[in-house]
Amino acid sequence: MDIWRKRDVFLIILPALFAFFLALIPTLKYGVPLTWDIYYHIHNATLYMEKGIVFWDPLTYAPYGRPIYYPPLFHIMLVFLTKITGLGFFTVSRFIQPVFAFLIVLSFSYVSGKLYGPLAGFLTGIFLFSSLFFIRMMSPIPESLAMISIPILVYGYYKSMESCSRLYPVLTGLLLGLMLMTHLLSASIILAVLTLSTMALYIGRYDIRPGNLLIILGSGLLVASVWYAPLIVKYGFVFRSPPTSALHLKGYITHLGVLLTIFSLAGIVHAAGRREKKDVIMAVWSVFVLALTAGHLLGLKVLSDRILYFALFPMATLGAALLTSIRITNGKWSFYAIILLISLYCIYDGYSLASFIKPAVSDSELDIAEWFKYNGDHKTVVVSDYRIQPAIVAVSGQPVSAGGYGPGTIRSLNAEKYISSFDYTKHDIMRDRVGYIILDNEDRTPPYSRLVYRNRDFSVYRVNV
Repeated sequence: MDIWRKRDVFLIILPALFAFFLALIPTLKYGVPLTWDIYYHIHNATLYMEKGIVFWDPLTYAPYGRPIYYPPLFHIMLVFLTKITGLGFFTVSRFIQPVFAFLIVLSFSYVSGKLYGPLAGFLTGIFLFSSLFFIRMMSPIPESLAMISIPILVYGYYKSMESCSRLYPVLTGLLLGLMLMTHLLSASIILAVLTLSTMALYIGRYDIRPGNLLIILGSGLLVASVWYAPLIVKYGFVFRSPPTSALHLKGYITHLGVLLTIFSLAGIVHAAGRREKKDVIMAVWSVFVLALTAGHLLGLKVLSDRILYFALFPMATLGAALLTSIRITNGKWSFYAIILLISLYCIYDGYSLASFIKPAVSDSELDIAEWFKYNGDHKTVVVSDYRIQPAIVAVSGQPVSAGGYGPGTIRSLNAEKYISSFDYTKHDIMRDRVGYIILDNEDRTPPYSRLVYRNRDFSVYRVNV
């Protein structure tokens, strides 16, 4: 490996190393995982560890239970890591935070470098630290696992459009299948990106092999059918869209970062002028996701901030490609000075974000979950505010009236009458198998119950009928 090759590898891996060490800050600072979502996923992983691969969850949305509609690959990974390390799910989840941050940034930098050169790869990784989504990259959740694969999958598609070989589309399809079994939203958006890119390239009369897209789709669906086919045959499939969460213009700039917003928008214009195949794919990807974030204007139920995350790679890549295309006459060192200043600015932003982030589940919520682990009956249903329930079911195995992942809900009891109006009867309690009610600390006591535990924020009432 000559000195220039070593330099290129160093440029690609350096942002990922920064990401790893920045993500260590909250990982070592706090003794619990950072996100709220991980508690639902730990619960699913616990079910798989105890019962094998199952399709029914009796503990969430109790007393009815529900099919496990969430894809299983991330949960299987947690089980595997727990088995080989001997650590608990919560410890494993903490320590994959810096690993995920490292791998996401490395994936972004590597594929950007393959498309536009190693300096563009370096800048793509550096730009990520100035985005609010850097916090998301530290999250130990299925979306992060999928985000590692997304640039690699699209690069495989790009090579498939150029190659007569069936190897690239088959391998890309296998990766798509694994993504479908990891995070459905990620896979759905990327499927749309691939389809729209193929249409744009075909209309633009580029030399491509559109039939390879069918091989990618077929291979991906075949792999994913291993899990989806028995689930759908047995229970059908349900996805209830969450309420719309829109972003205003300032929200886009806040999430992407000022620097990335400026360079990426200019990069899209630059790509539209250059119009190589890779430019078309990156521009179509960026514009499609940006348009999708505004879907609420057409009445679509979209979480704009969540969807915007999927525009981060193409926008960072196009911004980096634009910056590396700038030529300063007799200004080589001036150019490097600009790169250094941008890098320092972005890394400082990343440090600020890593220092600012706190666990989404509070000490009081975890204290309640621990109480149920040692004092709950592990049979009757806990009714409470929605937010605290994933921690309770993950830590204690106590049945809860909700428990996370609302889009996969089939049937649920009316929690409001137990925690708000108190308009329930003995018959309701017996039918719903309610054993505990959790309220914020207040002077009211629910009917047919007595206080059994209280901490700084919550009161636990045991229901007696």
